[in-house]
Amino acid sequence: MCGIVGQIDLQGRDRLDPALTRAMTARIAHRGPDGDGYFDSPGVSLGMRRLSIIDVAGGDQPIYNEDGSLAIVFNGEIYNYVELSEQLIARGHRYATRCDTETVLHLYEEYGLDLFDHLRGMYAFALWDSRRGRLLLAVDHIGIKPLYLAEHDGRLLFASEIKALLADPGLAPRLNLGALDTYLSFGYMLGEETLFAGIRRLKPGHYLLVEPGAGRVEQRSFWQWSTIEHDPQKPAERPESPEAAVVRLRELLRESVRIHLRSDVPLGLFLSGGIDSASVLALMTEFEPGSVETYTVGYDMPTGDNELAQARRTAEHFGATHHEHVIDAEAWWQHFLAYIYHNDEPVDNPAAVSLQALAQVTARDVRVILNGTGGDELFCGYSSHASWPGMLDMAARLDRFLPGRWRDAAIGRPLGLLEPWYPALKRHRIVGALPYYIPRWQMPFLPGGEALRRAASFEGYALSGGLRRRLYGADLAAAGGEALKAQWYDQILAAARVGAVDPVDAVQALVALTWLPGDGLLVADKVTMAHSLELRVPFFDRPLIDFAANLPPSFKTLGNKWLLRRAMQPYLPAWALERPKQWFGSPVLAWFDGPLRERIQSILLDRGALARDLFRPEALERLLTRHFERREDHVQLVTRLLILELWQRAFLDGQAPAAPAILVRSGETG
Repeated sequence: MCGIVGQIDLQGRDRLDPALTRAMTARIAHRGPDGDGYFDSPGVSLGMRRLSIIDVAGGDQPIYNEDGSLAIVFNGEIYNYVELSEQLIARGHRYATRCDTETVLHLYEEYGLDLFDHLRGMYAFALWDSRRGRLLLAVDHIGIKPLYLAEHDGRLLFASEIKALLADPGLAPRLNLGALDTYLSFGYMLGEETLFAGIRRLKPGHYLLVEPGAGRVEQRSFWQWSTIEHDPQKPAERPESPEAAVVRLRELLRESVRIHLRSDVPLGLFLSGGIDSASVLALMTEFEPGSVETYTVGYDMPTGDNELAQARRTAEHFGATHHEHVIDAEAWWQHFLAYIYHNDEPVDNPAAVSLQALAQVTARDVRVILNGTGGDELFCGYSSHASWPGMLDMAARLDRFLPGRWRDAAIGRPLGLLEPWYPALKRHRIVGALPYYIPRWQMPFLPGGEALRRAASFEGYALSGGLRRRLYGADLAAAGGEALKAQWYDQILAAARVGAVDPVDAVQALVALTWLPGDGLLVADKVTMAHSLELRVPFFDRPLIDFAANLPPSFKTLGNKWLLRRAMQPYLPAWALERPKQWFGSPVLAWFDGPLRERIQSILLDRGALARDLFRPEALERLLTRHFERREDHVQLVTRLLILELWQRAFLDGQAPAAPAILVRSGETG
């Protein structure tokens, strides 16, 4: 596990400064405290910071092939490297290390650009092929490891985090105004976009081929959720019955956890109260000798988000050495300030702040941590998996009698007229849920793409057309953000093959292609690597994803994660299997209304914040005032505005916060 950076001259003028590569790596030293390494050649410069996990003594990077014609810097883990190295050695390849990174080089020698079909892991890497004058940049199939790109002054720069790119003094941080509406709508970005002008992400399941001599900078796909091609080394799998699917899922999950435990350093598990992480713990206990170290975060107040008791019960059942970390509002706030800096991009995910607090103390004990992220995405555990396919079906049936544009005019838009009342309604019991349900009722009467986009962004609940018209300043209103958001979302709809495949399959792909790379996996990488902690996600092993995506739609809708619950029956007690889904969140609403209220007001109502010209000052001040007077509820929008303002201070104004002191109470049970 590492952080990687680099630059390549796209114009063949050899104008690279190796000192910049060193400065870039210094910005991400937290990702790799165990050392650094560099490769410099005319027209290309690579750098990395290393967190030693596999072959601690001999795996320093860059790593080269036998004749030195290939060089690689690598971030991540290849979990099947043992099996691959045996195959490659049998084919005549010679290894200089025991490191999984070297396997990527030999796979490239053997299979060229088809190497990705052989990889099981998480990764972002840069491979320089001196014979072909080619740089290969790649991100794993689902986007567990990010890689950012920027073209500037005839050069392509890349890095694991944006802050490393900003070490280039010529790449001044600027707001991507056209993307701001996307962030305010979703709470995260879509596709390749970031809120930094001129900086983009390499999409999951893609590689970038850079050949300056041929004038080529070409992005290609090697894996897509909705058009999955099975491992060419194995026959296609599509179980004929739910019972057969249960048996095969159990085998795949066991195998995934087994290879995810490969490490030369201590590892543990982030344990929540749900079935996903409990499943990982059950299988870790089978494969890992001794007591598994488990870690859970909770809060010093009673809240439905607190999972301490259930996690403790699960850990005790499996004999784990369990650690609890309890944070209060002050501790959460200090980590929130650091989260803004470590995450680079504004992402509205308060639970990730708690995860960052947990990562900081967990890193005292272990270097590698597993978690249960992915069970919901693979086995349709979200409410959207249940409701959106029906919405698509209803819209298709209605299309036979009344085209979408007419339904929109007759029913959809009139329902939308209620949006201005949502903030006030949310403050009242009984009717407070209407702002959540009315947009759902509206969706079937809108054109398909718009309906899904509004559903995914909770349009009308956090932000609405009326709020945009009242809040947006002249420049933001003229930036075309809504049109760009629709364009980017339509690209994701096309990738999910909405309208071309069964709605259940389309929704499963759509959820995975939006929230995971833009929020869930992205922030999990940042908040753990901020404390030099490697996070592993066994549910996203490629064979397991291939299996889940190719299940018949009827198997996916048998019940909330029905297949997973059945597959884990031999391992989990009934009370763990039957527990209903609960969100891993944080008591932000209560804190924003209580102990954090005054400091949030002071930030958002500061004259400097109001004067940024992004929003109309009077309208913004009125919205905030009515929220803090408890006359309206804008907590989602207030959170996004708060993150946006602190992000601008950290990156555009250069006021990055220092790392917070550890303000958690820790305990050990078991």
